[in-house]
This record gives sequence, structure tokens and C-alpha cells, in this order.
Amino acid sequence: MKPAIILGRPIPYLTFALRYILATPKALACVLFVLVYLLAITYCRFNYFRDPTSVFFDPITGYDKIYSLTREQQAASYIEVANALAQGHTTSAEPKLCLGVATVSRPDKQYIRSTIGSLLDGLSVDERRAIHFILFIAHTDQHVHPIYGEKWLENLPDTLLSYDVNHTEFLKIAKWEAEKDYRAKGLYDYSYLLQKCYDTGSSYVAMVEGDVLAVDGWYPRVMAAAERVEDESPWDGENSSWLYIRMFYTEAYLGWNSEEWPRYLGWSFLVFLVISVSLIGARACSPSLQRDMSNVSLVVISLVCLPACILLYFFAGKISMQPLTPGVHRMDNFGCCSQGFIFARHTVPLVINRIQHHTMDYIDMLMEAVADGEGLARWVVVPSLLQHIGGQSSKGDEIADSRAKMIWNFGFEMYNAAKLKISRSG
Repeated sequence: MKPAIILGRPIPYLTFALRYILATPKALACVLFVLVYLLAITYCRFNYFRDPTSVFFDPITGYDKIYSLTREQQAASYIEVANALAQGHTTSAEPKLCLGVATVSRPDKQYIRSTIGSLLDGLSVDERRAIHFILFIAHTDQHVHPIYGEKWLENLPDTLLSYDVNHTEFLKIAKWEAEKDYRAKGLYDYSYLLQKCYDTGSSYVAMVEGDVLAVDGWYPRVMAAAERVEDESPWDGENSSWLYIRMFYTEAYLGWNSEEWPRYLGWSFLVFLVISVSLIGARACSPSLQRDMSNVSLVVISLVCLPACILLYFFAGKISMQPLTPGVHRMDNFGCCSQGFIFARHTVPLVINRIQHHTMDYIDMLMEAVADGEGLARWVVVPSLLQHIGGQSSKGDEIADSRAKMIWNFGFEMYNAAKLKISRSG
């Protein structure tokens, strides 16, 4: 078909093409599909740039701090006030939760003040009394840690822990320090602190690393999660059915993992089959569709449009398309990392025993091995209660630093400080 000529002047090709599209239903449908598809891509680019499982993820803006900036300021203010206090507080003789935090000196930046400030800021008097807080400066010579001697250490921890071990044990720890055997010493420190928390008699133990921020209101969320898990997985007095409740996770490992691709492929094929068969059935029952929907149209819809839509669904990212709802969920796979675990009192001896007999793993790897070996469930609180801010690892090497920067919870930054304060006061 050629452009028409009116009064000796040819109609421009663009105008002709537009008239042709408007006059041809099939062409119009194709153009509309392309336009809608492009709009959907644009929407994904502007809305899913914080989803690390999405092809639209932007590593430059995706890691921007939003709520973390506010929480860091609140934590710093709390520590500043604590430095001016004449004395600390009074803790219950029967705490509900032992909060254990270990810290070691890092090569450059120290995060522990932000960690402690965020964990304690916003707690009510009753909540603080229900917590026995143990701060462990994990050095044979605690003077080497930059925070040693600061005033807040006298006021905030219920117990300022040091190595209270025999001479042989002390020399072994000193040897690990000298040889920079972070794995062996890290496991030892974890079990040592865990045992001290167990000795307080608390119902639960929270083991939190010293390079995180805690959300305002973390404590009631933890206790509510523990109650929920205990209701669903009660302890029979001998055997536990769950190992821990995770306070932190990173979405980076919750994407379209290869282990689940058979399921994804099956669902995709089912969607393709249902829509294709429905179109064929609709055309068979409708004279108008028999006239307007040719075999070529069916092929284009089934083999071009449907696969394009399914592909965009996966490109958008699993966190965006199938987000975890707020609350407590099972997370037996793909959980990372060891920034914060909640243990019930009755599981602590098992954990300590496994740590003492496995000195070649990191704590997060060991926890997964214990859970798999014992058939224990693992739970997580959503959204994350902690944010990892330790862009510099305590291990002091570039590889560890690069890995540390990737341990990030993107949903944590979506907390609203004002709404959290209102919910806490209400």
C-alpha cells in the first residue's frame, strides 16, 4: 500500500502509518502492547532499583542510607547522653532476654557505639529492666580497643565481659590473636559469650554482632516473634523443633535461585498453557473473535507477547514480585548472615556444644549445618530488625571488606522514624 495523494500532494509517511494503525485493529493491538510494555519497563526502573534480585537494581542508589542515617544520629545522641550519666540502671534479677554483643578493634572505623546506642535507644524502663546486656570486649588486652575507658561503658552494660579463663586457655586465645586466626577465635568468643548469657537464666538470648544498627522498637518485635514461634513449635521439655530466629537477612540471596528453577519453569508453562488454551477456546466460541483473531495473531500472542510478559516478571525481581509480608516466616534456606540470632534457652547448650566441636566453620555456616543436621526450623522477622553497617570487616583484609559491603538489607532503609516513634508511644 502506498501513501495516498490528495490534491496533488502526498500524505506524509508518518501520517499514513498512523492512519493505517488506527484503521487496522491488529496493528493497533501490537502498538498498544509495545507501548504498555515500555511503560512497564519504565515503572520497573523507577520502583525496583532497590531490589538486588532485579535486573533493574541500581548499585549506586540502591545502597543509599535512608533510615540508617536517622538511626545513627539517634544512637550517637544516646551514647553522648550516656557519657554524661553519673550511674546506670537497674536490671531485673530474672531477665527475659540476655543481649550479648562482642566487639573487637577494627583497623579504622569502630561501629560498636552505633550498635549499642541503637539497641538501647527507645527502650522503655520496663523493657530495659527485662534485658541483661553483656558487652564483651574480645581482646586479651582490652586496652587496645578504642572504646576502652569511655564513660558509657560504666553506665550501659549490665556486664562488661573479659576473658575469665585459666592460664592455658588464655595463652591459646592470645595465640589466635597473634596469628590472626579469626575463624577459631570468633567461634570461641561466640560460645564464651553465649555461655555467659545462658548463665543469666534468661528465657531467650540475642547474639548481636558489633557492626549493626537496630530499628527503634526491636525488642517488642523480638518478643512477639519468639512467642509466635513458640506457639507454632512448642518445646516438649526434651527436644526443640527450631534453632533460631533471625534478626537480620539480606535480600540478595532471596532471588530466583537455581534450586527452585524447576518450580518457576513449571508455573511459567502453566500460565502460558492456560492463557493460550483460553484464547483458543474463546475464539472457537465467539464469531467475532473468529473473524478478528487469526492463527497468526494467536501465534504472536502465545509465542511473543506471553513470553515477553513472563520474562519481565522475572526481570523485575523476586523481592518485588513476591515480597515477604511483615511478620515471622520460616527461612530454612538462603538466610544470611550472623548479624543477629535469637536463641531459646533450651537450644543454647546444643549450640555451644556444636561450636566447641567444630572449629573450622564461621558461625553462620555452622548454624546452618546444625539446623540441617538436627532437622531444626529457622525463622526470620520481616522487615529486618537490624542493618549491617560494617563496610570494613574486623578481619582487616580487602576481600573481607568487599564481602562486608554486600551484606545489606534494603528493606530496613524503608522504615519511617516518625511512624516508628508514634507506634511506640501509642
